[in-house]
Amino acid sequence: MATMTDTSEPAQLAALDIFLPSPPPDPQQQEAFLDEAAALALEGHPITVYLQDEDAWAFEECEPVRELLDSAGPSVLPVTLLGPDIVVSSVYPSTAQMMRFTEAGGEPRKRRSAAASACGTGGAPMPTEASGFAAQLLGGAPTPPRPGGGPDIGGRRNLMGGDVGQGLPSSEPDDSQD
Repeated sequence: MATMTDTSEPAQLAALDIFLPSPPPDPQQQEAFLDEAAALALEGHPITVYLQDEDAWAFEECEPVRELLDSAGPSVLPVTLLGPDIVVSSVYPSTAQMMRFTEAGGEPRKRRSAAASACGTGGAPMPTEASGFAAQLLGGAPTPPRPGGGPDIGGRRNLMGGDVGQGLPSSEPDDSQD
């Protein structure tokens, strides 16, 4: 009898918490979702489902869900959390999403700048030290002065300063429309 030894560790799965409305707007859809979540749970995916009427304590104790419900109302349910992060709201997560979240959520994640994430494709890494005015507030060195003079803007005019010129609005009324 031959035995195989697996030296690799099984992937660490992250827990998903899913908060569902009670009563559901579409009972058949919620029942189908519950069947999918139960099947994944039997495969070892750590998924916990909370129903609004039966598990009211969880809705109150979970700060991200409570704050979302307070600000947006019950239409945001269902809400899916991966750790403290809301990853899906207002719709039931698909089986593929639940698998992806539990599998990818167990991997260590780098902290990302929220502003960079919102403005780009995935965000930039968090800065390791403060700069600019934030550094001054923390007692760091002042920001070096910006270079003076500025770029040559050629024949362009500053409309904010009231400059007028060829092809630009004038300060006199236009008599040609009479």
